[in-house]
Order: sequence, then structure tokens, then C-alpha cells
Amino acid sequence: MTDSRNDSAEEILLAFAVEQAHDNATLDRYLQLYPHLSGELIDLSLDLRLQRATGEITAPADEAWVEASLAAFRATSPVQASAAVVDPFANVAPQELVRLRRALDVPSGVIQGFSSRLVDIASVPAWFVDALARGLRSTVDDLRRFMAAPPRLAPGISYKADGAPSAEQEKITFEDLLKQCKVPDERRQQLLASQD
Repeated sequence: MTDSRNDSAEEILLAFAVEQAHDNATLDRYLQLYPHLSGELIDLSLDLRLQRATGEITAPADEAWVEASLAAFRATSPVQASAAVVDPFANVAPQELVRLRRALDVPSGVIQGFSSRLVDIASVPAWFVDALARGLRSTVDDLRRFMAAPPRLAPGISYKADGAPSAEQEKITFEDLLKQCKVPDERRQQLLASQD
């Protein structure tokens, strides 16, 4: 397995498929290295485990087995490099996030909720998603794809937590995020209203 994040999705999935073990540790390692392929890696992992459990695999991983596994995986879930998840927050300077927060008139915790993918994007009014995407110099589609992935730990959270941090958290609605960030009722209603 290479550590390059520029490998094609197919090369990464092939490398995962030829791993000696497809246990949680192997899957976790790949998910940390390639979070943009989390859905594909999880699907492939489940497919490989199912094949082993049903006795379809009788020999150690060989070339034919890997090709068959990848072919079956591609048939059910084709990987498209053009649909790769882009982190719209990755190249935004902290000062720009402050300006965006002020322009949207929300607390910094709201921006952090989006950055950590804590918010269920389906609960966010379209106008707000559009304004956030513009402020991040991203497209609405890229922002929606990014937000569809599971929540992730906020940078530096391990320094603030007493126990081991975990990203296994349920997504919350936009309204719940606004309440948690103590957005006043009047402003919260403005943010939740659809602006046609």
C-alpha cells in the first residue's frame, strides 16, 4: 500500500482488496488515509467479508480472486474519480472563515458544525447552503457531497478531550446546531426560513 493520496480510486481499492486481512484495523487504516473513498472502501470491505463468510473464497488472495472481487464491486458501485469528495474547508484561511461567519451572522460553532460534517445537509435551507458554498469558494454540489460523509473530528479535539476522541457521532439537524450554538430565537427563525 502506498501512502500517496493522489493514487487513483481504483488503485487504492485494488490495494485494499489484496491486503492479507480485511479486518477493522485494515479498514480503519485505509479510511484514515483515504477518507474521500470511505463509502467505496466500506462497501468493498463488506463485500469481501461476505464472500469469505459464504465460502466463495477458498484460497488466499490471488490475482483472479482480486479481479473478480473488484469486477463485482464495480458492477454494483462504480467508482468515478470525477465524483471524488473535495473538502471545501481545506484551503480556507481562518480569517476567511471569520469573514464568512460574520457575513452569515452565525457563531463560529455553526461554521465548525459544517466543517466537521456534523450537520445533516438535508435539514439546511437551500439559500444557506448556497451562501456557505459561495463563501467557501466551492460549488453547492461539492459542499453537499462533502457534508454527506460521516462526521469527522474537529482539528485539535484530542487536546481538549478527557478520553479518546471518536468521530462516531450522529448527525444533527441545522436547527439543533443553531440551538446548541445559542443562536437567538429570532435569528434562528430567519436562518431556518426558506428564502425563495
